[in-house]
Amino acid sequence: MREHIGQKIKRIRDNHNLSQDRFGKKIGLSGKTISAYETGRTNPPIKILQKIVAVYKTQLLTSTRKQKPISVPKLNIFSRKWLV
Repeated sequence: MREHIGQKIKRIRDNHNLSQDRFGKKIGLSGKTISAYETGRTNPPIKILQKIVAVYKTQLLTSTRKQKPISVPKLNIFSRKWLV
């Protein structure tokens, strides 16, 4: 069974031995928000996934075919175009 994004966030948090509050503070979010992501009540926006990848120096997404990391695209908020 594939791991959903909330489970991956929890795994990253557990690997860093952080509470939801401390994990969230490092990326500018509350512990309640992290809880909502981990339980699947809500999905994090791409901007938050980018912060998690940058702050915790990890990969969130992998391809099921070759297991290569997939980069999260950067969003240019001024032109609303995807940058690669």
